[in-house]
Amino acid sequence: MLRAVPIILAVILCFSNLGFINLGGHVTENDSVKVADAHAPHNHLTQDKNAQAATINEIYEFEDVTANSVQSSNEEIIPREQNILRLCWDIVPNAVKYEVLISGTSLFAYTNGIEIPVENVNAKFQVNAVSLEGTTLENKLPIVAIDTNPVAPRTTTEFDKMNYPPIYPVYSWIPTSGADHYEIELIKDNKIIRRYFTPSQPHDDNFDFYDKEPVLDEGEYFWRVRALNQYNQPLTQWSVKDASNSFEVVHKVRFCALGDSITHGGGSISVPPSTVIYNWETYCAIPVKNLGRSGDTTAEILARFDNDVLPFRPEVLFIMAGVNDYRANIMGWESVENLQAIQAKCINNGIKPVFLTPTPLNPAQIQKLNFIDRPPEDWQEHRKFICDWICDQEFFIDVNEKLVDDDGNLLESLSVDGLHPDAEGKKIIGEAVAAWLDKYLNLK
Repeated sequence: MLRAVPIILAVILCFSNLGFINLGGHVTENDSVKVADAHAPHNHLTQDKNAQAATINEIYEFEDVTANSVQSSNEEIIPREQNILRLCWDIVPNAVKYEVLISGTSLFAYTNGIEIPVENVNAKFQVNAVSLEGTTLENKLPIVAIDTNPVAPRTTTEFDKMNYPPIYPVYSWIPTSGADHYEIELIKDNKIIRRYFTPSQPHDDNFDFYDKEPVLDEGEYFWRVRALNQYNQPLTQWSVKDASNSFEVVHKVRFCALGDSITHGGGSISVPPSTVIYNWETYCAIPVKNLGRSGDTTAEILARFDNDVLPFRPEVLFIMAGVNDYRANIMGWESVENLQAIQAKCINNGIKPVFLTPTPLNPAQIQKLNFIDRPPEDWQEHRKFICDWICDQEFFIDVNEKLVDDDGNLLESLSVDGLHPDAEGKKIIGEAVAAWLDKYLNLK
């Protein structure tokens, strides 16, 4: 096993424009590298996993392992045939992918990291952030972590940057070179409570998992992942437990947010909700617990209210819902009936309901991407019906003034996919909630 790059080299690379790495020999600017089996992974389009797809149990295999003790694995790790170079960098806002240039070969990554199989010992590289249109947003990104022949996946969740963990966590990692699929475990109090297996993937583009089961019980949790080959044999050890993949669930939560993917988080097509930059709760100065679930309609949110909201008994519940209704031919009056039922449940349980107007769509941008169904022609009528009702309630926040263009569509500059507001859009929503909370708390 080759030794890892010295820490001092990694520090130097963080401040350099072009990184060089040596897997065992002396590096010079003229050295070349042969990249083994280089290919660009498929574009991993993170979208509403439940809106127009099968349920999670039809997509992912689940094994019931409740209360199994966590143990160190004694299974033999299948050795990989080539040296592996893993590079990681910080996420660039609005970047859909990253171009990795390594000695004349161009690779693409859809996470902020990549594993590259190399056959010789010398490599030089450069990483550029790229927009949907292929424009370079930033070039020569500083490398924040370098691993040679990594023995375990590197997780990319940012639970340590969240005030509260989301009720529906998304587990994410840097794809393991050569992996066929992954095994994921959620662990509480040293007991494995859930185990999932992702489906086989033809390329290295499998890097997140949306947990469709809520995490409700109080306690300390962490999750881990390992890569498997096509025979279900481990290619790596389990990922290491650290602050970024650990979280604590508590029931004394004053403010919660209920909704769909706009609340759940994620953006720029490829970035999942496990990353805080695309979560509106990040931009709210007062901590709010995320009870969102990607893909939900108002009916689905209503159906899970008792199970998902009541354990936390919030004083205030922010509710944003409806976008998945009017993009799927559900009538505005049906959406309002569901919102009224949610409102009644809040009042009956001593919770103050605060409704946020649902965000608009950009049909032209949606059609350009061709991976989300174009909404019906009359979607704005049904959205207006919902917004009019919301703005007639005692407690509401209209978040759309800075999100819409002159035609009532979502500003293209705020959303790559025409459906999900990206970082700047989420900032607008989070700051609007913070302004409402500031007034609310000052009046109490």
